[in-house]
Amino acid sequence: MKRGAFPPMMLSLALVVTGCADMPLMAEPEVKQVEVLGRTWTVSGVPDRPNAFVAARDNNNLNPFGRPAALRTPQAVRALESATGCKVVAGRLWQDTMARYHADMACPG
Repeated sequence: MKRGAFPPMMLSLALVVTGCADMPLMAEPEVKQVEVLGRTWTVSGVPDRPNAFVAARDNNNLNPFGRPAALRTPQAVRALESATGCKVVAGRLWQDTMARYHADMACPG
């Protein structure tokens, strides 16, 4: 090993390690639960897209004697708007295969 070659490598390693320590951690999206027509909806933000939210309805523990059936899309819109205080952008609400509703929202300010 050449003399003097090892310390610069250690210096660069130390700089990399200290640089990683200063990196901010990704914050978990805020999750809110709201009730619409007797069903609980969980609404959370999408971390990498501003003003984008996801809403999922509980399955009521598969209770056959629960609340009567109601259309989910109007419920999802109400849940998203009441949990965020924003309005759903027209044409920017879609449902995935896991029955979660994704929406782009127009937030004031």
